[in-house]
Amino acid sequence: MPIRLVLFDLDDTLCDHRGSFRVRVEAALAALPDEVLSLERDVIVALALAQPSHTWEGVQRALEVAGCTDPAWLERASAVYARDRFLGLSLFADSVTAVRAIQRRALTGLVTNGPSAIQRAKLARLGIERLFPIVVVSEEIGVAKPDPAIFQYALRLAGVRPEEALYVGDHPINDVAGAQRAGLTSVWCNRYGQAWQGDVEPHFGVASLWELYQELEEWASSGRAPFPGGILGEKRIAARSRGGDDDRSDV
Repeated sequence: MPIRLVLFDLDDTLCDHRGSFRVRVEAALAALPDEVLSLERDVIVALALAQPSHTWEGVQRALEVAGCTDPAWLERASAVYARDRFLGLSLFADSVTAVRAIQRRALTGLVTNGPSAIQRAKLARLGIERLFPIVVVSEEIGVAKPDPAIFQYALRLAGVRPEEALYVGDHPINDVAGAQRAGLTSVWCNRYGQAWQGDVEPHFGVASLWELYQELEEWASSGRAPFPGGILGEKRIAARSRGGDDDRSDV
């Protein structure tokens, strides 16, 4: 069956949320003197990156592990961290090119969790507010990934059945498991070379959106199914074998 719709996650799929988080953590640490930290700054950054969600709460936990527990110093670091929530945020190099190439064959859309004001401002900051015909932000419809309802909402906007759609994202629960619960084919976008950490395996995985585009083109020209056992299913093993540490975005 032809794929008529490709839906994308935003953070760590289209844009480098992890990289931006690192920059913000480094800026917060720069506001603190060495004497209030018992660990090297690069170790603290690594601790923050290893937290389940990339938020200030994770940074604070890392700082507390490093011996920084004084409320005044934590408040100072928090103020710097919050000063520009988009500091260092950028698109991955292939994002726009790959999406536009895919748009020659299929309708595309964006499904993202988060407050509308933040996610819409992020799209504007990245210059992609007009890239997708369909944009679904969780706060705007009152339901968030991994709830199947948010994916079903996007399907209704597109007029497409679940079996005619792919969802591309990095998060094992929000993106992979959520999309599969809604009946979509799940594509794990493994930008950072992670080891798979989820309970529900993706239908297949890619290391970049350009790789996804190339595989979809090959499938379209060959007519082979884009499911496990078909041309794209082979990519699941390749994507999982790259290894690396886990990274769970907060959106």
